Amino acid sequence: MTVIMGLDLSARAAAAMVLNTRWDGNFSRVFTQTFGAGLSKGATDSERARRCNTIALNILSYARGLAVSEVWIEGYAFSRNDSAHTIGEVRGCVRLELFRAGIAIHTANMGTARKLLLGKCPRKGAKVAAANALRAAGSPAWTLDESDAFVCANLGLSEHAGAFCFCTPTPPPEPRKRKAK
Repeated sequence: MTVIMGLDLSARAAAAMVLNTRWDGNFSRVFTQTFGAGLSKGATDSERARRCNTIALNILSYARGLAVSEVWIEGYAFSRNDSAHTIGEVRGCVRLELFRAGIAIHTANMGTARKLLLGKCPRKGAKVAAANALRAAGSPAWTLDESDAFVCANLGLSEHAGAFCFCTPTPPPEPRKRKAK
């Protein structure tokens, strides 16, 4: 049995979802945790580095406690709340600690991950659409970050034969109409 962690990383609220390949769609078998640390606006570089290190070590401790064997990390998505370099620093620290621990690391392309769940990924509002689809399937009222962490883990589940994952088939393309002559 493989234990998979999905991560939606940011410095303020990094969300983790952990489930195994035998969870069978039972949301009571899903473990969730949020990690983060605030900083004052005048924080020093050392304080920022300490925050990244703390988040990484807390995620690693959580992963070890649940015997996680692989982690699927949301691909880069830049928000207004985290600057690009802060996201990169947190992700780099988390990836390094997971690597050192011998835990397999994968990047979850969120377009692909959401398309797996939804069948078709809307251009706008995909994060909300995925969260709504999970709620309709019986998930707890997770935050959008927690839902995205689950979507990452779900993509990981799809890589394991026999594992339960949420998957909506992509609808076939509409037939082309012939032009009248």
